[in-house]
Amino acid sequence: MGEIAEARRYCSSSGPEVNIEQVPHLQRAAVVWIFPVGSHQEPKEWPGLAHLTEHMVFSGGEQFLEQQRLMPWVQQQGGRLNATTQQNYTAYYFEVDPADLRQGLLRLKDMLTAPRFAAVDLLRETAVIDEEFRLYSRSPHALASAALHSQVEHPSAFAEFHIGNAKAFGNDMTALGAALEHFYTQGYALERSQVWIASPLSCQQQYDEVADCFALPDMPSATDSPPVSRVVESAAIGWQNWQGEIRLAKQAGLGITQVIEMSRLSDWPIFVELMTDTAPGSLCQVISRKLGYHLSVRVERHYHDNQQIFFTLWLEGADFSEEDAQRSLALWQQWRIAASQLSTPQFAHYRQLAQTEARRLPAMEFLREHALGFIFATSTENELIPTPLQQALSSINCFALLRSRQESAIQTVECQGLTCQFQVSPLVIRGMTNDHDAFIFYPQPRVTSKNVLPITASVCHDGYEPKGGVSMLLRPAAGAAISDEVRAILTQSLSPVFSLVRHAAGKVIWQQVNGNDLLFIRFEQFADLKECIANIIEYWPSELPASSIDGYGSLSLRELLQNVPSLLADKLDQWMVSFIGPTQHDAEILQGMLSHLPLCWQRFQVDKLPLQQNRVYRVPESDSATIVAFIPYPLTSYQSLLVYQQLAAYYESAFYHQLREVEAVGYAVACRQRVYRDRWGLQIILQSSHLSTQQLYERVGEFFQRLTLPEKGLTVQTDVAGESSGDEELDRYLRAHLPLETSKQNENDQDFTLARGHTALIERVKDKQGGWIFIE
Repeated sequence: MGEIAEARRYCSSSGPEVNIEQVPHLQRAAVVWIFPVGSHQEPKEWPGLAHLTEHMVFSGGEQFLEQQRLMPWVQQQGGRLNATTQQNYTAYYFEVDPADLRQGLLRLKDMLTAPRFAAVDLLRETAVIDEEFRLYSRSPHALASAALHSQVEHPSAFAEFHIGNAKAFGNDMTALGAALEHFYTQGYALERSQVWIASPLSCQQQYDEVADCFALPDMPSATDSPPVSRVVESAAIGWQNWQGEIRLAKQAGLGITQVIEMSRLSDWPIFVELMTDTAPGSLCQVISRKLGYHLSVRVERHYHDNQQIFFTLWLEGADFSEEDAQRSLALWQQWRIAASQLSTPQFAHYRQLAQTEARRLPAMEFLREHALGFIFATSTENELIPTPLQQALSSINCFALLRSRQESAIQTVECQGLTCQFQVSPLVIRGMTNDHDAFIFYPQPRVTSKNVLPITASVCHDGYEPKGGVSMLLRPAAGAAISDEVRAILTQSLSPVFSLVRHAAGKVIWQQVNGNDLLFIRFEQFADLKECIANIIEYWPSELPASSIDGYGSLSLRELLQNVPSLLADKLDQWMVSFIGPTQHDAEILQGMLSHLPLCWQRFQVDKLPLQQNRVYRVPESDSATIVAFIPYPLTSYQSLLVYQQLAAYYESAFYHQLREVEAVGYAVACRQRVYRDRWGLQIILQSSHLSTQQLYERVGEFFQRLTLPEKGLTVQTDVAGESSGDEELDRYLRAHLPLETSKQNENDQDFTLARGHTALIERVKDKQGGWIFIE
């Protein structure tokens, strides 16, 4: 998947295997370093030790300390980084501008090969992981996953996976530190690790940058096969067929859990495309029609190695009865049989869809999936044959059903440190009916909606093919937003339309970008766009609940952040649309069609309304306090925006270091640049289990008051870097049609200094200007 122009592999006797690749579509350089050690390799007496090791290595190495460590340095460069501890591997990854690749890799190598396991860092990180565990233990998906793993018969290590908490780590920090040192020494062997490097630059350019970091040989290793990910392989996963009735906290649903044997992991994204398709005739749509529910579908990958993938297919949006669950399982089995007969053109079609999705991934996520084996770039004739995927589908021979039934008797089971409530009962698979013909795989002759509402506007001339294509952007109006509930309903209702657009070689993007919900649709021909709008009219819900911010205080932090646009809005459920095409006649047709949607419309414009929304929520029996703030920049010119962007990059690393590492206020600590309500600003996130919201606010104020700007200045920014949608065309569209206001009246304001910008932001924090949300 994706397009890799060139790849080289280097092996040394005592270092990691290094893979260097040129990926032209990437805009940044990315590095992924994988060690084949995870929670399955940690000692049973220290659950969570693998995760703790991952946290501890970020404390720094021998050469790069304090603000020169990888995490603050990457933040200062405007890059991104992350790490993950899984059952059978631990991965560290980052992305930066290609010019910064060498410096980033030196810092990553320093912290991984010479970590500083100081006692003060150990105390801090055990407390941080305990905070993370508290959030994790309230997640319905985490509880469902733990309940599932508790029933895995072998390997037994699946039931023992643990992210760690205060109880697991205990009070003896000396013993814990010794165990940490031993685990690191045994597991983090360089010769068993892999480093993956990718950027748009040539392999030779990248080699020249990084060769001395690992003392790479002059010539790459000769090989005819693609590299294989060195994640630890497990014995075949097995369990007794069972039906787990799991009480999901917010949304009822059905999970069909399976293990699939895959000789070619790069077929997995194609399999996911097939399973999650929502076009007419897809698995999700057929089950929805048969049961009379409107369902959504997602895939959760629990585990993989180089031979098997353990996953759950979730169908969500209804409370499944036992009969519903049986019918869905029967349809799933029928779908597997139908999918195993996929033709080569159909296989190539879904492979192309998977490639398109892979290219939309940010650089480090793209490289991580590639390093794990899920994204390969070779386009040999063998890869275009569906036989391995057909064989993989045939390898699924047992199932576990996870479903929610509120009336069920519930048992309590401890697994992975979590208290799971569910009930186990034998799974009896009933006979299947022959519904092969109910499923549709694409490409197919054009599938259009029936009973389309009449269009009163004049129609397009036959054979009209505007140059450059046509696009439509639908979004909440200036100062408006929609709630998470409305967003979820629209996503579910319109999913068949979105899938049809993709199958018809169009482009559809429905996501939050720059703090706005955007629906972007593009086709080469206006007739296709017109047909798509007709489908949207048909599938749009006849009635939507009114967006409301009531009850937002009880949301998890992740859900709260997703709803920040509606918390900052002046009004809700108002929309506007923009169209780009060659003629006004087309725009009038589009306007006439969209008038059939039950929406309140406003003129398309940039939001210039003042932003001042301060809210306080009190949640009974809450065990944490949360602050989420958005502070708009007081812009006076484009130059001032560049200055504020420099400050934001500096704040991000300094804020994390001071409040997360020094003051240890909690697990969720962030200060970064965002865009909301069509304006630039700072977003601050703080959550703590031992401080009040007032104390958190005071810590924020003290941070800005005490912060000293470096005498040598900050990295000079020459351009404004906004949030990317993952699609270059949409980003260009937004820049052209939604220019962010910078108050250009002082365009020559070259004396706007860092100190001046910092002082202005201190005043805004002190006066609580912008949007402030306090939950306690």
